[in-house]
Formats: sequence, C-alpha cells, structure tokens
Amino acid sequence: MTKLTFVLPVALATFAAACSDDGGTTNAEEVINTITLTFTPAAGTPVVAVWNDADGDGGAAPTIDSIGLQAGTTYTTTVRFQNTLETPAEEITDEVRDEGDQHQVFFTGPVVNGPASNQPAAALTHTYGDTDVGGLPIGLTNTIVVGSAAGGDLTLTLRHMPPVNGTAVKTAAAAMTVRDSGFTALGGENDAQVVFPVAIATP
Repeated sequence: MTKLTFVLPVALATFAAACSDDGGTTNAEEVINTITLTFTPAAGTPVVAVWNDADGDGGAAPTIDSIGLQAGTTYTTTVRFQNTLETPAEEITDEVRDEGDQHQVFFTGPVVNGPASNQPAAALTHTYGDTDVGGLPIGLTNTIVVGSAAGGDLTLTLRHMPPVNGTAVKTAAAAMTVRDSGFTALGGENDAQVVFPVAIATP
C-alpha cells in the first residue's frame, strides 16, 4: 500500500510508500511536482491549466496557470498528478486510481458549487465522473458546467484516507463532510492542495 504525503499548499508533495509486510513503515518516496487540469468541451479546444514546481521543494515558487472557461459550456474535466523531475515522468495518477478506495479529489472554493462546496451562485457546478471499486467517487474524471457568474478561486485537494484498524475512512459522506465542516472534520490527510484562478468568458 502507498500513501501520498502532503507537504504544503501550492508546494511540492511526496508520494511515500507505507505499511510494510511486518506492519512497519518504509521510507520510499515519489514526488508530485506537477498537477494538470484539462477541461474538454463537447466541441472546441480543450483548456489545460498546470500547477508546476519545476525545480522541486525549496527552490523557486511554483507556477500556476489561470483557467479560462466559457460560460454556458459543459466540460469533461480530468486531473493528472505527475513527477516530472524524473525522466521519463512518473504517472502518480495511476497510483491514485489504483488506490481509489483510499483517495478522493475535492473541488472547492468560492467559484465552485458541488458535492464538497456549497456555493449555489458560483460559476462552476461540479459532479464526479468516476468511482472506486466500492462505487465511491475518486475525482480524476469529472463534469464541470459553467454558468454566467463571475470567476474566482478553485481549490483542488487530493485527500488520502486509508483504513484505520480495518475500518474504511473514505465513505459516501466524505464530500458532504468537507462541504459542511471543512477538511479538519474529515479523516486522513491532504496529499496536495493547490489553488487555481478561474476566469469566465461570456459569448
């Protein structure tokens, strides 16, 4: 089993191997230094926004793209986690998907209305588009519907929720817990949390 270890918001994250066969903890780590959001409309060109810490933790500040979306448009939205400090780049997304019963991506912030964000007048309406082996959402694939409201900040959070004493921590109520009480009320820990600015263009 592996776990992602959160370091700092909008900073480098590490993917650390944990839980050895004897119940101890190993120290192997994989870095997440790039997070990519891709918004694909039914027709037209996909919108790609990247958070990238190109030189790793402790160096230059990460770069963060603004997300430019069109009002009245529905986008299939995917999330990708990578370590581009390695050659070839490591696809951490695959490990998140494989351990989907312990991970969930949350879309929150003043520009988002959805399972984890109660903002009825927000420009973006989020719904999950994928599920883990237990039928619970992961959030690597999503649907975003863009209304006519103004833009703002979108916070993307990857949460690791491993079982505790054999009891599942990730439940169907995870997004509702974040929506009503924030991440401090949710079991587990953040693997990564970054904020993207969103701009909405009207026809």
